[in-house]
Amino acid sequence: MKKLRSILPVTVTMTVIYTFMHTGCTMLKYYPVIMNFFFFITFTISSFQKETMLYKIAKKLDNEITEEFDTYMRNFTYIWILVTFTNLVISFSTLFMSDRIWALYNGCISYLLIGTVLAIEYPIRLIYKRKLKCIVE
Repeated sequence: MKKLRSILPVTVTMTVIYTFMHTGCTMLKYYPVIMNFFFFITFTISSFQKETMLYKIAKKLDNEITEEFDTYMRNFTYIWILVTFTNLVISFSTLFMSDRIWALYNGCISYLLIGTVLAIEYPIRLIYKRKLKCIVE
């Protein structure tokens, strides 16, 4: 499994380069749609599990994460479901627009959207963790 994880980014990159070179870029335009669909499905499936994917990642990265934090991470998972679904719909709709609009959205605006969500969430998470510590103590 570890070998697959190390090979996967190279394989995806080579596939994208090959697709770009041999299909006149048409197939490449589907890449953001496929990735947004993958993330949407991953977050959605995760929301039905006992611990969401985000909670599992947070537990591995931060030893101070407690089970009480699960509610926050579950709600944040719902936000990511909404963000990835919105990104999926817009990415799909840009397939039928000009290449400039496709490139503007999928190469810039979608990343700004994701960055904005992360930038807003981080201070909220810190505040929530502080409040949670006060309640627990």
